[in-house]
Amino acid sequence: MSTAPAAVGTGRAAARAPRPPAAALARRAVARLTMPVLLLLPALVIIVGLVGYPLVRTVYLSFTDTGLGELIYGGSTWVGLDNFKEVFSDEHLRASLVNTVVFGTLCVAGTMVFGFAVALLLNQRLHGNVFFSIAVLLPWAVPAIAASAIFKWLFDSRYGFVNWALVQVGFDRFQDYAWFAGRFSAYVAIFITVVWQSFPFIALSLLAGLQTIPKELLHAAAVDGAGPMARFRLVTLPLLRPIVAVLVVFSTIWDFKIFDQIYVMAAGVPDRAADTAAVAAYREGFALSHYGLGSAVAVVLFLILLAFSLLYVRLIGREGTV
Repeated sequence: MSTAPAAVGTGRAAARAPRPPAAALARRAVARLTMPVLLLLPALVIIVGLVGYPLVRTVYLSFTDTGLGELIYGGSTWVGLDNFKEVFSDEHLRASLVNTVVFGTLCVAGTMVFGFAVALLLNQRLHGNVFFSIAVLLPWAVPAIAASAIFKWLFDSRYGFVNWALVQVGFDRFQDYAWFAGRFSAYVAIFITVVWQSFPFIALSLLAGLQTIPKELLHAAAVDGAGPMARFRLVTLPLLRPIVAVLVVFSTIWDFKIFDQIYVMAAGVPDRAADTAAVAAYREGFALSHYGLGSAVAVVLFLILLAFSLLYVRLIGREGTV
């Protein structure tokens, strides 16, 4: 009978107990954080060394007039925004930025559409899907330089398979057609190469997402009278929106900074008209030793990628809240 008042009294006493001093709380917090920080420290050092320092160094060089001598012996001259003004005033550098945005956007769209089509096909219960899934991985395993050289040979004007196949089906105008004599035709060949090599990652990632969608939802939509396109638009696509957002950002980063395909396949385009920002930054920095100007092009490319990535994430997030 007397235990209840005692318990109440004990609870009140505990409630009135003074809190530990701030110094003791701080020591406890430091003790709890010490081990996680020590475990993460090696990874942080590697990230700062491989990512942070090169990024800061590139941004610094973009504000200087650094050549090969200044890079080796020091003594760079601070020029402020002059390099960025030249990026947007120079006709070739400005065209490379436009090429990057337009061609990169088309490659992202082509990669996502083709990757979605292959993922939907692999998601069906068809004979030979295991073999087809393995075959889909092969383009992703080919190095970009090797793939570029192979496709450049396929699109060769005299000995390429593409011209021969097009002539065989009746397109005689492609007899000895020079794909790399102009910017548009060169971009067609490079577009096929980029999409061919990029779609496997997109397709397999979307396939993993498709296999997590509950079959009951699709069956319920079919019972309600929704056709295949309606089920894809109203059920499948909304459930895959988070995965699609991440894949679009990854694809944008990859396709906007493509270098190997442009450098190998577009070498014969007159006046370097097919150059993208990545190739222009390489030419300015390493071929011409204009490290400051090349760094400025790289910084502008980084800002373009950042803007597009934030835009994609914002649009996908806004659609998800509707």
